[in-house]
Amino acid sequence: MVSNPLRGLGRKRQTGFIYVADERRDLRFAGAVKGDVIRNETRDAPWIVVEHSLAGVLITSWPGTFWEAEVVDAISPQNHTGDYTRAVAVRILRQVPPAECFGPHGEAVVWILDRAARLSREDAQTLSEHRAPEAGQLYSRAWLNWKDLPDDKRVFEDWEGIIGAGGTPVSPIGRGLAAIFNSVCDNAIRLFGDMAWYTTDGPDEDDPDMHLAEPWYTASLCLLEAAMALGAPDLLPEAGRRTLTAPWHALTRSSLS
Repeated sequence: MVSNPLRGLGRKRQTGFIYVADERRDLRFAGAVKGDVIRNETRDAPWIVVEHSLAGVLITSWPGTFWEAEVVDAISPQNHTGDYTRAVAVRILRQVPPAECFGPHGEAVVWILDRAARLSREDAQTLSEHRAPEAGQLYSRAWLNWKDLPDDKRVFEDWEGIIGAGGTPVSPIGRGLAAIFNSVCDNAIRLFGDMAWYTTDGPDEDDPDMHLAEPWYTASLCLLEAAMALGAPDLLPEAGRRTLTAPWHALTRSSLS
């Protein structure tokens, strides 16, 4: 048989990004290096989800590792319309530094995210005690100054505590805001269980609204605001950034003393 040298040339090479949370303990990725092929044992779910853009990668819990990979074997049909590929095998291209996921100033976001994942109640209290009354307004102003904010969202003036606006990217620092908030929630629940939350009546009486208890809620606001100020510094003047980072600096100063 004569081989066809053109076979496969028209096939599109699909690459993308994968996040593997440490808590998953997926040993296949633990020692992975460039060129390794990671393959599921079967073609059944759960599949390896390869996001086509770094901004779209879901951070399920922190810490974890980001990978750029090539799809070696994708399931068919995909049965979804999202910007990702469900795969049963991928080839590792590189380990992605976490800061890349959160924009040009991503190192600061990672620093805050690392602390959010191990925040103590005393840390949360320190943050809460140093939050300025106008912090919510400044955080809202940063959102409204973001050029990529969808036009249909500009009718909203109050963005206090908001972690995403939909679309891609979902915020000025990608999914960094959501990762920080979720990390505070996870840590509060780990430390205090059901006492970390309280409920109020929601629109559906069988599905009450859940709220993070104090001081965790205000502490989460402080970390979101610091991440916005440090991760997207062009959105606020220096005075505004100083106000939003004051609780963070109070916390880190006390940690170093």
